[in-house]
Amino acid sequence: MSLLDQSRAAAPFVLLSSVALSTPLILLFVFLFFVSDVKARKEHALTPGFEWMGRNSNEFFAAIRANFRGLVDSVALYRAGYAKYSKFDKIFVAPTWTKGPQIILPPSMGSWLASRPDDLLNAKDCTFDTAQFTYTVGHESITSNDMIDLLIKRELTRTTGTLNEQLCEEIVGSLEGLYGVDGEWRNVPVFDTLTRTVGRVANRIFVGKELCSNMDFVMAGTHFARDISVSSYILHLFPKFLKPAVSWFATIPNRRHSGIAMKYLKPLIKQRIEDMQMKAEDPNYSWEEPNDFITWMVRESFKRDTEDETSVYALAYRIVLLNFAAITTTTIMSTNALLDIWSAPNAEEIVASLREEAQRVLAEHNGVWSKAAVNKLHRLDSAIRESSRISGVGGTSMARRVRAANGVTLPNGVVVPKNATVGVAMDGLHFDEAFYPNPQTFDPWRFSRPREEAAEDEKAHIHAPKLVDTSVHFLPFSTGIHACPGRFFAANNIKLILAHILLDYEIQPFDHREPNISLGDISVVPVHAKMMIRRRVKA
Repeated sequence: MSLLDQSRAAAPFVLLSSVALSTPLILLFVFLFFVSDVKARKEHALTPGFEWMGRNSNEFFAAIRANFRGLVDSVALYRAGYAKYSKFDKIFVAPTWTKGPQIILPPSMGSWLASRPDDLLNAKDCTFDTAQFTYTVGHESITSNDMIDLLIKRELTRTTGTLNEQLCEEIVGSLEGLYGVDGEWRNVPVFDTLTRTVGRVANRIFVGKELCSNMDFVMAGTHFARDISVSSYILHLFPKFLKPAVSWFATIPNRRHSGIAMKYLKPLIKQRIEDMQMKAEDPNYSWEEPNDFITWMVRESFKRDTEDETSVYALAYRIVLLNFAAITTTTIMSTNALLDIWSAPNAEEIVASLREEAQRVLAEHNGVWSKAAVNKLHRLDSAIRESSRISGVGGTSMARRVRAANGVTLPNGVVVPKNATVGVAMDGLHFDEAFYPNPQTFDPWRFSRPREEAAEDEKAHIHAPKLVDTSVHFLPFSTGIHACPGRFFAANNIKLILAHILLDYEIQPFDHREPNISLGDISVVPVHAKMMIRRRVKA
C-alpha cells in the first residue's frame, strides 16, 4: 500500500480521535454556559423594577449576555448610564461579571451611601465576594481580622513621610538597575518596571532593607495579586456548590506564588519574634528594633492570644495580603500618571514645569525629600490627581452589599433587597462637566492652578484638593468611612518615584496614549506599553 493510500485509510480514525478528544471540551463549554446563565438569572432577579444598561430582555440568554458585556465593556456602560440616568437623578442597573448586577445611585445619594453603617450596607462583603476570597485566598480568620487595617491606620499613616530617606535609597537603587546610569536610551516596559520599583519601595517599610530588594519575593507578591483576579473571574462562572472543587485547580498559581513569598517571610518573622522577646526580657540584648510593618505587627500580636493572630504563619500571610493590597493599585496609579503626562500634547512643557518644581522644592529643603518637601510638590500632586480622575481604576466605586434582612430604603423611598449590590458610576462623576470643566481634557494643573495663581498672602487660605483628599465627586480612593486608609502612604511613594524620574531621567514623549482596557468593572492599564528612557546628563 502506498503512503497516500495509508493516509487515506487512516483519515477516518484520525477524525474519530479528534471528535473523541473535542467532545468533552464541547460538553464542558455547554455545561459552563448553562450553569453561568442560571447563576446570572438568579443574580438579576435581585433588581426588579429598575432601568437597565447593557441588558436586552428580548435576547435569548439575556442575563449571561448582559454579564458578558459587563466583563468586556463595563466602563462604557457606566458612562452611558450616567449620562442617561444619573445626571437626571435617576437610578439604573449595570451588569458586571464579578458583582452581579450593580444598582447605580445618582450623585445626590453619594454622601448618603458613603455614610451608611456596615450592618446596612457592607463594603467588605462586596469586596470579598468580588475577589472570591473564600477560595482565592482562604484563611477567613486572617482576612476577616482587623490587624492589618488597624496597623495601616495607626502606624503606617502616622509614619508616612518620616522614613523617606529609606524609601529614596530604594528608589535610586531600583531606577538605576532598571533604567541604567550610562545615558543610553533604553526601550523598557512601563508597567513592569514601575511594578518592581513600587514593590521594592513599599516593602522597605513592610519587611525591611534586606528582603525588599529581593525581586523573587517582590514579584511573587505581585503575581499573587494577579492570580487572585484571574482565579476570581474563573470562579464567578460557577454556582456556589461547584466552587470548592473548581477552586482547587483555579488557585494553583495563587498557592504557588504565595508559597514563594512565605518561604522568605516565615524565617524573617520567626527571628523578629525571638529578637523582640529577648529584648523585652533583657534590655541589654544587642539588637536594635527596626521601624517597619513586621515590627508593628509582631508588637501587636503580643497583645493577642489566638493562633491566627500570633503564629508565624498567620503573621507572614498578612504581609502577603498587604502586598496584594498595596503594590498593584499604586503601580496602576503611577503607570497612568506617567502615560498621561508624557503623552499630553504639551508633554515637554508639562515635564519642564514639574521638573522645575522638583528642583526648587528639593533645593529649599537642603536636598532632602522630607515629608514637608513632598507636601510642597503641588504641581506634581495635581498632575497625579488629574490622571487619577481621567484614567481611574474603574467605572464604579463605593460598591456595597445590602446586609439588612429587610433590605435598605434609599433616600427616594425605593427599597433595595438584601444581597443586592449598590454603588455609584465613578467614571460618570469624573467626567461630569458640572464638577470638572472640560472633563475630557487632561489638565495637569487643574487642582494646583488656584493656589499658584493666588496672591502670596492668600495662598494659605486657598483650598486646593490634594491627591489624598476624597469626596463624593473624586473616588479613586473611595470616600467616607471606607476611604482607603493606605492612600497617604501610596501618594507619598508615587510622588517620590515620579520626582526621582523627573530629576534623574529623560523620557521620550509618547506619540499617543495607549488606552486603558475594561475588564469587569475595573479599568486595566496597557501593561505592554513601553517607553524610551535614559539617564539625564546634568549640567
